Amino acid sequence: MKRTILALLGATLLSGPLVRAADKPPSPGELMREIDGVYKQRFKSAVVAPGKEDEPYEAENVVEIVPYDDDHLYLRAHLEFYNGHVCDIAGMAGYEHGAFVYHDPAPPEKGEHPCALRLHVTDKRLTLTDRVTPDTEATCRAYCGARGSLDYEIERDQRRQIRYLERLKKSREYRQAAEDLRKLEKSDSGKSR
Repeated sequence: MKRTILALLGATLLSGPLVRAADKPPSPGELMREIDGVYKQRFKSAVVAPGKEDEPYEAENVVEIVPYDDDHLYLRAHLEFYNGHVCDIAGMAGYEHGAFVYHDPAPPEKGEHPCALRLHVTDKRLTLTDRVTPDTEATCRAYCGARGSLDYEIERDQRRQIRYLERLKKSREYRQAAEDLRKLEKSDSGKSR
């Protein structure tokens, strides 16, 4: 009887810290490694031509996530919409207030907010948005066609390994994102002096 009680007490004591460790949210670096990959979603779309029937085509949304360093991930979104409109945006996102955020280095148009694309991660899905709050204007409209929007969700179980990683890292988008981040870090280090 004593042995059973001691065994149960020992198991309870040992399981306590393990339960707390499992409840602890992952660090930004761990989260980057959990979500890195390519997420694709195919769907039927169409192009409208006045006086003609809609011309159907197979469309595909693509989100790529690649850890860049301990603090940033490369994020690219190519989202397709009805009538051939698209959103295309890519950059390095850092972890801020519970989300990965890409800040566009291009200055905003007069009267507009700077473009900021947020990637929120839950247990089940990834959510992209360029709105500060759900009822505010989109901040990255310049990257979208008339029918496009950077409000997008995709299930995490759509994640696949990027088999073209070397080619991706040589792409114009990836190299530009890395260069923009270097310039930003250089200007930030100059400001702190």
